[in-house]
Amino acid sequence: MPLKNVFKDSVPSGSREERQKLLYQRFGVIGNPFPSAAQTSGHPHMPTQADDRIDAAVKAFYDERNSQAIAITASQGIGKTNLLNAYEKELREVLSPRGFFVIRYMADPEPSFDPLIRSILECLHENDLLYRSIHALAEQPVKSRELLFNLVRVGEVKTMLSALLKAYEDSEDRLRTRLKLAERWLLGLPIRKEYQIELGVQFRLDTVESKTRALRDLVYFCAELKTLEGIFLLLDELEKQGGLSKTAIIQYLSGLRALIDALPKYFFLMLALTPDALNRYREMLPALKGRLANVVELLPLQSEDESVQLMRFYTEVAREEAKKIAKASWGQPGKSALINEQEARSAFRDLLRESLLKGVRQREYLERLHNKAQDLINAVI
Repeated sequence: MPLKNVFKDSVPSGSREERQKLLYQRFGVIGNPFPSAAQTSGHPHMPTQADDRIDAAVKAFYDERNSQAIAITASQGIGKTNLLNAYEKELREVLSPRGFFVIRYMADPEPSFDPLIRSILECLHENDLLYRSIHALAEQPVKSRELLFNLVRVGEVKTMLSALLKAYEDSEDRLRTRLKLAERWLLGLPIRKEYQIELGVQFRLDTVESKTRALRDLVYFCAELKTLEGIFLLLDELEKQGGLSKTAIIQYLSGLRALIDALPKYFFLMLALTPDALNRYREMLPALKGRLANVVELLPLQSEDESVQLMRFYTEVAREEAKKIAKASWGQPGKSALINEQEARSAFRDLLRESLLKGVRQREYLERLHNKAQDLINAVI
């Protein structure tokens, strides 16, 4: 069908504001408050008891800097990604300005752990960590510099940092030139003659193990200089690794274990995956079990009251957002309900009868509310 036919009966784009005004005046919203199943991000997160446990772990990490690892488990459609999205946003707003780095990573089926390590290093580079650290190092007394260099275990990393400090003492341009080379070298790019001349390094960081050791040195070195306070790694959908061969999965999990072990301080891992995947990975690599002993389970909706609470939460968030956008000429927001309590309870009961779980998936419930609300919206405007 020609695309023009798809839109032939659509309302012109110029009337978008008019549609929002009508919705606002009747329902107090400017769009459908409930996300469809296809919308996996961009919608609000209703805190639960799981958030309380995670908040306590985040606070302990902030206070003491001792590393934490939390496995967030739930079957598909119960809210793992939604929870990670919410924490990514909050951590960036609250802790990023205080020297914490927040990294969100989707674990597509990857035969190597290397892309994840590279992503962490790239995040540090994008935030000019090395540049700020060399400046901070230059301000330290000579004896303090010696103590800081003693934190570095990998000789090549120590050589690289020394070369950067020397460049700082020469000129800003020389420092910038060497910083670019250092960042490429840390990412494991092939050794070039200019690396050897400018940085003094002779070997390439071409394995997961070598990059992990270099990352460990960089984190401890910068933490001591107070240019880095900690790293949050939010790793989502790890169950996708299950589609690889057993050898590839074990190699990946071994890389994850090595990363946890390399950073007993300054590292917070929040790992989301299904319960089946967690149990399977623990069996495949028993050493991982102790590292992921802290498990937070997300539950499906288990009662009509919970379903009503979720419906009200999404409605109130949508109404608050609408107030920020609404124009004064639109008048007061309407109080009619797109979905009333009885409809919310009925949707929950219908889904519960169809469910194979001891409850209802949040994604399916919100999809049901989305469709009901959209039917009413289409009838009104």
